[in-house]
Amino acid sequence: MKIEKKSLGPDLVLVVLDGRLDIGGAAQVEPEFKAACAEAQVLLVDLSGTPFMASIGIRLLLAGAKGLHRKGGVMRLFACDPQVEKVLRATGVDQLVSIYGTRDEALAVAGVSPASPTAT
Repeated sequence: MKIEKKSLGPDLVLVVLDGRLDIGGAAQVEPEFKAACAEAQVLLVDLSGTPFMASIGIRLLLAGAKGLHRKGGVMRLFACDPQVEKVLRATGVDQLVSIYGTRDEALAVAGVSPASPTAT
């Protein structure tokens, strides 16, 4: 599991997760994911490279979203693999964290134009 973190502006952070978010994958990315949640007010999470998510991965996302919510922030997920999205919706994650089809949709909701230099 790999994680890439990129600042898109003040308090806006993009996290790209690549690999299986199972017990091993969650352990690999947890410290950097928590750090991204701590520095962001809006955290966009790209799940296009995550073909599998176990319950520990759901826990990681929800813990991050809860921490963001406590400080008035939000997490937005986007570009989920269809099976991962099915799991997220079946477990009710979408009731707490918004899920978008594309990066452009998630950026637009965050108030960033997809064409802006910080959105690349």
